[in-house]
Amino acid sequence: MNIFASWRKYLLVAMMIGLLTPIMTRAEIAEADTKKDAAISRAKELVGYKYKYGGEKPKEGFDPSGLIMYIFAQNGIHLPRSVNDQWKVGSAVKQDGLKPGDILFFKKAGESNPTHAGLYVGNDQMIHSSQTKGVSYENYKKSTYWSTSYIGAKRISSDPKIADTPVVKQAAKYLETPYVFGGSTPSEGFDCSGLVQYVYKEALDVYLPRSAEQQWTAGEKVALKNIKPGDVIYFSNTYKKGISHAGIYAGGGRFIQASRSEKVTISYLSEDYWKKRFSGVRRFEHLKIPKENPIVSEATLYLGEVPYKDGGTSPKTGFDTAGFIQYVYQEAAGITLPRYAENQYKAGTNIDKSELQPGDLVFFKSNSLNPAIYVGNGQVVHVTLSTGVTLTNMNTSTYWKDKYAGSVRIQ
Repeated sequence: MNIFASWRKYLLVAMMIGLLTPIMTRAEIAEADTKKDAAISRAKELVGYKYKYGGEKPKEGFDPSGLIMYIFAQNGIHLPRSVNDQWKVGSAVKQDGLKPGDILFFKKAGESNPTHAGLYVGNDQMIHSSQTKGVSYENYKKSTYWSTSYIGAKRISSDPKIADTPVVKQAAKYLETPYVFGGSTPSEGFDCSGLVQYVYKEALDVYLPRSAEQQWTAGEKVALKNIKPGDVIYFSNTYKKGISHAGIYAGGGRFIQASRSEKVTISYLSEDYWKKRFSGVRRFEHLKIPKENPIVSEATLYLGEVPYKDGGTSPKTGFDTAGFIQYVYQEAAGITLPRYAENQYKAGTNIDKSELQPGDLVFFKSNSLNPAIYVGNGQVVHVTLSTGVTLTNMNTSTYWKDKYAGSVRIQ
């Protein structure tokens, strides 16, 4: 092996284990330069806008980090919301190496964390938002205040790439979708657990419980050190006590979430707000539906597609609870079951809940007996008055988990 081949092999290995950063191509450098130019141009257009605490849009005004976040977002680069969290992103730049487009950071005397940020535009000037002048130019070196409070600079050339996995790619399709409490589709908007539920169904055909608390209970526990893109991160004590928020891990320390204060967006797990409320990670690969079972495969064909109908016995007209069970067993296995739930219960062999296998029948007792087809991993397919053919996790559902009445196996 010649010296050039040896050196090439070293570079490849070093990149794989993280010792070196891959060299940017000319196209990537050109794209980064273009984004920097666009960011500076956009910042200049905003000069004269007012200062507003918490502001992050032109129509309302800007605070320092809101201005930086807005400028970079216009070029497809998602940054954290606070100055302190923005400080944690990007590559450090020495003062004598500053280039237009870098972010300058400052802190007040006695503070340990940065409290202010501005966009460097060249010739020792920055564009920032201050309480006294709003969005304005400032020569930070000539100002005694800013020169003495300067602590460093960061360079962010591009948005960190999110993982190329089915769940993450699906979630990314809904970025900028409005937040709507109770929302669970792109057309109506999403809340946090609605987004997670919808993405998993679309990407992996995995049906998750509707609420964040129920998803948390149904998921497989994963240590943070073992997290991988597509896992779901849960948080506590956001708008209520206990598990109350969820987001899909996208790689690079970021997650996609439906934020109550914004929309579907990308956030950083390193942000102080999320670090304080982090509860854990869950994985849902074990909840994939075993379609190799003919009864399960047939039953799941009608999920979300067929409504409840009193007396209904076919997908064309709709199903009642027992009519659905009778139809599925006839179509999938050629087995004729009695018409009503009480007699369906008597037609099988009683089994313990711990012995359940896909295709077994599970019965719940509410106002009447509700039959369901066991899918596996605590999940059943059945018909409810409100949603028609649906999938329920009987171990986590606040309504159904305490109504279990028994199980039978149809031979």
